Amino acid sequence: MLLRELLDDAALGLEVLVDGDAGREVRWVHSIEVADPEEFLRGGEVVLTTGAWQQVGRAPAAWVAEVAAAGAVAIGFGRLSAADEPPAELVAAAAARDLTCFVVPVAVPFVQLVEAFVAAKRVEWEAPLRRQLEHHGAIVAALRAERGVDSVLRVLRRRLGIEVAVVTGTTTHGPVPDEGCPVTLIGEGLADASLVLPRPLAELDVDVQAAVSSAMPFLALELERERAVRATEQRYAWEVVEWIATGVAATAVAARLELLGVPVDRALRCLVARDVTPEAVAAALAPYLIVERADDVVCLVDAEVSRTALAGYVGVGQAVAVGELRISLLQARHAADALVARGAEGWLTHEELASPAVLLAAQDPAVLGALARTVLGGVLDSDRDRGTELVDSLRVFLDSGGRWQESADALHVHINTLRHRLKRVEELTGRSLASTADRVDLFLALRAL
Repeated sequence: MLLRELLDDAALGLEVLVDGDAGREVRWVHSIEVADPEEFLRGGEVVLTTGAWQQVGRAPAAWVAEVAAAGAVAIGFGRLSAADEPPAELVAAAAARDLTCFVVPVAVPFVQLVEAFVAAKRVEWEAPLRRQLEHHGAIVAALRAERGVDSVLRVLRRRLGIEVAVVTGTTTHGPVPDEGCPVTLIGEGLADASLVLPRPLAELDVDVQAAVSSAMPFLALELERERAVRATEQRYAWEVVEWIATGVAATAVAARLELLGVPVDRALRCLVARDVTPEAVAAALAPYLIVERADDVVCLVDAEVSRTALAGYVGVGQAVAVGELRISLLQARHAADALVARGAEGWLTHEELASPAVLLAAQDPAVLGALARTVLGGVLDSDRDRGTELVDSLRVFLDSGGRWQESADALHVHINTLRHRLKRVEELTGRSLASTADRVDLFLALRAL
């Protein structure tokens, strides 16, 4: 970038005070406020300053002399206020050395000049690449004809006759050559991406190096495009799960799901998994849609989803139409809550959760113990202290549906003995076996044991 290009940038509004050699090449734009700037310069810089070094007694003329001696191409003085002017001695010293001097407006931060320089340099750096791509028009056309990283690699292998692969994070495209030599791909968010060659790039012949250099930008572009598509799809998926959770109109949910490729003409289930990665869920279930939501991995699966060996806590809602997915999501979350509460990894469906016994199993053991003791404390004490069999008699009676003779036969006692025992249970618990509500209390207390 030439100095005049920076000075003529209308967006910067620079005010030139000393016209030096505007045709000089700018190597960098650098802000310096130290009293001795020479050791921080390498030559070719546009030096930006607010004159803070004057506060330590450094004279402007001496400071400019060091900057000029270091090979800087210009000095830019940044105004801190509208009335702020560069020291006259600084301007005079710059003029004496034919060093361009300009003023940076208050509204223009130094970083904006750096950005303008970098943007211009980027254009310069890209120019050789464009020329190289023009020289290799055939490979450019082939790469444009086939989209996707794997397609690009197939073209590259076919043209070069060597094995190549792309490794990005935990994903690999193509077979990695033995003792492969990675070459970093340059692009937005591609710090972990490399093109893997069978030998170091410098050891390959010139034609192969040129072809690889031509292909690398396209590989980076395809990776960025694929990641952008996945990020967009993931954002859409997260939004539609939020819509489902908050009860947004079924038509909007159906339209979004259809856009994401989810079949909306069949029953679906919501599945909520905890303590398991989205990657593990995706590999085990191949769901239509999968997102992370708080501590949950939420996904939509077929109505006939099969249990898999998936570690963690997995709750599954009932199979429903699109308009009722919120119900399925709530059920799946409730089932996952039940598993977590018990510390029991595995699967739990809404149908299984519908049993009161499973609801109890979802509670904290200490809470269940307190419940059982509150209702059956006297009965438990009687069995312990007197050797009675009240708890077993009550359990058999309730499990039989309150059929006296059947219960007595199962316990191998006379029916009057059973009546006496259960009368004692009523006295000790304050509940009546003739009351449905009291029977439920006793049943739940037994289950809590």
